[in-house]
Amino acid sequence: MINKQKLPRYEMHKYWGKKPAFGLAPLIKKYSKPGDLLLDPFAGYGVFCSEAYIAGRNVIANDLNPIANFIEENLLDNNININKVLRTWTKIKDLFIPFVSYWYKIDGTNNLPISVLRDHEGNILKARFDRNVIPQEITFTQEQNEAYRKFENEQEITDWYPQNKLIPNSRISAKKEMTVADLFTKRQLACHARLYKLIKEYSSGAEQNILLLAFTANLANCSVLVPPIKTRGEMAQGAWMTGFYTGETYIENNVLHYFENRLAKVISGKKDYYSCIQKDLFSSNNSTTYKIMSADAKHLPIDDGSIDYVFTDPPYGDTVPYFEQSIIWNAWLKVEPDYQNEIVVSNSGVRNKDGYHFEEDIQKAFSEIRRVLKKDRHFSLTYHSLSGEEWKSITNACIQNGFELETYEWLTQKTFTPRQLNRVKTVKGDVLITLRNSQNNFHYTPTDKEEQEEIIKKHLHKIIDRQSADTNEVMIKIMEWIFSNKIIINDVDIYKILKDNFAINDNGLWTIK
Repeated sequence: MINKQKLPRYEMHKYWGKKPAFGLAPLIKKYSKPGDLLLDPFAGYGVFCSEAYIAGRNVIANDLNPIANFIEENLLDNNININKVLRTWTKIKDLFIPFVSYWYKIDGTNNLPISVLRDHEGNILKARFDRNVIPQEITFTQEQNEAYRKFENEQEITDWYPQNKLIPNSRISAKKEMTVADLFTKRQLACHARLYKLIKEYSSGAEQNILLLAFTANLANCSVLVPPIKTRGEMAQGAWMTGFYTGETYIENNVLHYFENRLAKVISGKKDYYSCIQKDLFSSNNSTTYKIMSADAKHLPIDDGSIDYVFTDPPYGDTVPYFEQSIIWNAWLKVEPDYQNEIVVSNSGVRNKDGYHFEEDIQKAFSEIRRVLKKDRHFSLTYHSLSGEEWKSITNACIQNGFELETYEWLTQKTFTPRQLNRVKTVKGDVLITLRNSQNNFHYTPTDKEEQEEIIKKHLHKIIDRQSADTNEVMIKIMEWIFSNKIIINDVDIYKILKDNFAINDNGLWTIK
């Protein structure tokens, strides 16, 4: 499928797992028609629902994560006055500049830094200034560092900021008693708190929501979570991906400078969205609608057999504990996720969210999809996994709920994670499966673990013996075979069978040992 990257409407926020719009548009066209009702029960950022709405379909975007609902509301809203947003921001900015200048001014310089290099003890090492064409860097003297540290320590933050505790989870470097406030330097925290206060005081309605969207999108970028890419230079910025790890040094970005950059992306995204909406979509004779829900996907408040097509990107198991990491956004919006009903595998010892519960929850969610989807209509899902556990849970849920396999292919995602790029033995991208809601009696072939391992090993041997293939090609063939034969997978790790019994050659292709 074609992968058109970085459409402005889908670059407004840094929420994870956005699927390529140009990969979704053909699915919408193939499996639905204008006026149909489409559902994404795990809508996330809302890319699918946005593309479906633009194409004249009625859509239901559902997600239990409050920040996802907030992003979807801002994305799909077609009544935001962009000029009013910009006028409001100009007023807020005039009030914000003196506050930022007070916090960021460096003795002996005339301009404010756009970025600062700090170490894990908070010492300031370097500062970068924007000179339009060529950024200028200065190294802090010991006196400058000590003077600023003394100033910072003496300040009090009088504006509200969140102090929610993170859920302890070593997988994402969330330590016990760690709070949202710990993710920022004192300067960043003070500036975020003041900017939040000004947005709430001087804006309202949809325009306020757009400013808050830019605000939340900027939080991680102006936190202690921005690592330097040392191979490119001490102040070469990396990007926050997942987790709450802070290295020996980090980049402390100027809240005002980077908020403006982020707001520009949000405005660009809204303009892009408006330009894509069909001219007659909102005419008096057109009833195309969207609905945003925050329901538990295991209990959808949707009538039986009312949905014409379902597309979704189910939870990533233990790859991204969405709710735990979203606290950096949800806490500032003063919303509390329903952690209990999140479908996830979490390494946190306090959550009781293991692989067993994940499979049980996915089963319930897919049963709901079967219930609300019309007979013989289609359900597409995409997922990526580094563990056999997630393949097992999602595949079993499809088979046990009576869905018939239509197509099985690869949907290239917007970006690869570092783990995907660096491991030749793992899949790169996302599997796209389209199923038909046949609602026939369930016919599947349960076997014990040992028998399954032997059957899978033999079939892998057949696949690889015919032609050397990369991990993607091997996995798509083995999974097609499992779906076609309706095999319910036990505690079998397909990756482990592959790695233990076959070898990778210099070209990254699997061969017979």
